[in-house]
Amino acid sequence: MSSTGDDRRDVISDLPDRVICHIISFLPTEQAVATSVLSKRWTHLWLSVPTLRLDVDLKHREALFCFNEFVYSVLLARDSVKYKSCIMDIWYHNDDLSHIGFRNFIKWINHVVQRGVEHLEISTNMHDDHPFKFPISILTCKTLVHLDFYKFIVKDFSSITLPSLKILHFEETNFLNYQDLILLLAGCPNLENLRATFLEFHSEDSLTYQELQSLSLNKLTKAKMWGTYCHFPLKALHNVKLLFIEINKVYRGCDEIPTFHNLTTLALYSINSNWHLLAQVLNHCPNLQNIELSQGTHNEIIEGVEENWEDPISVPHCLSLKLQTCSILKFLGQESELLLAKHILKNARVLQTMKINCGKELKTYRELLLCPRASPICEVVIDCKRGSM
Repeated sequence: MSSTGDDRRDVISDLPDRVICHIISFLPTEQAVATSVLSKRWTHLWLSVPTLRLDVDLKHREALFCFNEFVYSVLLARDSVKYKSCIMDIWYHNDDLSHIGFRNFIKWINHVVQRGVEHLEISTNMHDDHPFKFPISILTCKTLVHLDFYKFIVKDFSSITLPSLKILHFEETNFLNYQDLILLLAGCPNLENLRATFLEFHSEDSLTYQELQSLSLNKLTKAKMWGTYCHFPLKALHNVKLLFIEINKVYRGCDEIPTFHNLTTLALYSINSNWHLLAQVLNHCPNLQNIELSQGTHNEIIEGVEENWEDPISVPHCLSLKLQTCSILKFLGQESELLLAKHILKNARVLQTMKINCGKELKTYRELLLCPRASPICEVVIDCKRGSM
């Protein structure tokens, strides 16, 4: 039986206000405000949306002034709203616009922080000669659970108190020194998920052993750190289940490698033929199931530097009884890499997949494919395509 126009129901109009507000919260704020013209009922619904989403590319002064006026009108209209989420991705096309706009950017951040924001993502363009300073008010926001920022310089803070923070992601961030990075992490006692990539430091200050060992991230379960050119205390990461790290850039030979009892997935980049270190790491990961290895990362490979792989006296527990997948990226075809791959294939009893990634065909392919395997279900996959990590 067909239905006429009069029989059709407006399903959205039947939804309660709280559900509609939740749907609107996924829209950019400009579009959320525009819903006010849909009907009399919708006129004020956007005012209760606890989300601020600003995504704009400002190319001239007129656009900047119009945008600033719009944002201030929204904040004023929703002055009593507690912000659950704030996402700001604002780009300025020249220094003049950025200097004018960023002052307002800071005020908007302070506004949502004062109103108990829980989820905060901020990014803007940073010029090398005039880097944008990270809004310091964020570092004492007790309600913040998720913080994600891109292209800022973090400096001039006296204290950090982020007791509720569980997720911290930052990329292309500048710190004055290593100590500031450690202080930032120390101020997040309940951190569970850390991603810190492509960090830069203005000075290479050396932290004392006591300062490094004092960092405790006992609740951390995921850590991804690459492009991080500093010494980082591995002990602070000992509880993680997933770890991506450029080992040669954070580890010093005199450091003690902790035992990663919970670690099941590990990616080690920038090994640069330091196979002795790799053997040590494997002996400290008793429950490792998945591993990804790379001589270099992001096309940074040190060719011509080769340390011969030597089979360890005893096979690491994880390699023999736990390892299920192994990927070797940016495979150069060196003898040491071939020996390592053979060692894994000959000893990994439950290995399901060995994947080799390289940029060109190598004579070692046939040798790898014919290598004896401890696991009867293991498949060797060789990928000649140039892939990025």
